[in-house]
Amino acid sequence: MEPAPMVEPPQTYPENPHYRPGRAHKSNVTGYFPPAVKKQLRLLAAERETTIQALLAEALNDLFAKYGKPEIAPVEEK
Repeated sequence: MEPAPMVEPPQTYPENPHYRPGRAHKSNVTGYFPPAVKKQLRLLAAERETTIQALLAEALNDLFAKYGKPEIAPVEEK
């Protein structure tokens, strides 16, 4: 059995100009929807004076609860 390949940690700025400390140890979750979905989500975020990320965390936690899973999506504080 071969040993697992070594994975280098992301380089920090200035070596990697795309590095964002706030995104360390986090993963991107995406989906493709009609443009109207994005527009409505942006409007809802503006109306509620919050972010799209906070709304998505709320929605994911609601989905997890519906299926009896822990509500683990971190919700941003305003």
